[in-house]
Amino acid sequence: MRADRLLSMIWLLRTHGGLSTAELAQRLEVSRRTVLRDVEALSTAGVPVYCERGAHGGVRLLPDYRTDVTGLSEDESRALFAAISSWGPDSIGLGDAFASGVRKLLAAVPDAYRDLSIEVASRIVIDPHGWLPRPKASQLGDGFATVQAAVFARQRLQLTYHSRRTASVQEVVVEPHGLVSAGSDWYLCASEDERVRFFKIVRIESVVLLAEPCSGPEINVEEVWQEHRARFLDQFTPVVVDVWIRSKRWEEACEWTMRFNEVEAFGDPPGDGWLPVRLEFMDDLHAVTILLRLGSDVRVEAPVEVKAKLLDHADQIAALYRS
Repeated sequence: MRADRLLSMIWLLRTHGGLSTAELAQRLEVSRRTVLRDVEALSTAGVPVYCERGAHGGVRLLPDYRTDVTGLSEDESRALFAAISSWGPDSIGLGDAFASGVRKLLAAVPDAYRDLSIEVASRIVIDPHGWLPRPKASQLGDGFATVQAAVFARQRLQLTYHSRRTASVQEVVVEPHGLVSAGSDWYLCASEDERVRFFKIVRIESVVLLAEPCSGPEINVEEVWQEHRARFLDQFTPVVVDVWIRSKRWEEACEWTMRFNEVEAFGDPPGDGWLPVRLEFMDDLHAVTILLRLGSDVRVEAPVEVKAKLLDHADQIAALYRS
């Protein structure tokens, strides 16, 4: 609907200050000619929007322009208030501010959708921890607030950090860019010697806020995170493993693997209550780690390389406990 598109244009211009007609056309999924017609319509309606020519021109909105949150659709209201049950703000000490913001947003929701929004928030629970207890979000205590303050103030930090690959402790000075929530873990995105790294919050032992402003360039934290994640996944060569698995462990195996399918039987089962399953893992190490966890409730049929590695690990474990 055009009304939704006009409101979207206002939000985009308020967020970015100004955008070219090409950028607006791409974000709104319309033609540049339609963007210009919409700008004219907004201007006629009294919205202080205007166009600037030149290399740095584009469509702009007067910076002091404000408007009420109106025109939210039913689906938008549902989506926004489903986030009320999100764990994120509370886990980084922003729970009170989040609740205050939700109250203000709720007051601005159209009357027709207000009760629905509250019901959605009460019926949807987002808990990334599952049934088992997880490590605390931070070992830093009040130091986590220091990390947040440095992120928003663009100030350098000195970290005492436990490396993932070794038991050693590093002392590093970093320029923070942002915080990333991935699964149930938090990461600090920061530059160390002009190299962007992601420091897992649970591995940060202590933090000191330095009286030094960040001097490096700003980065798009989400884009850099996705690039790092893609490079991380590229390191792995997926492996498919055919197994017999006891039916009582089927659900666990599904949770621990990348992909799973029940297939036709390959040979005779080890006994009653066994299922023929094809599992996909990130690599051989991932496969062996998970299959060892399943113990005698799984029997590998193929590939032989994975069977050999399982036997080798089993022999090493047996030798360790018999010595």
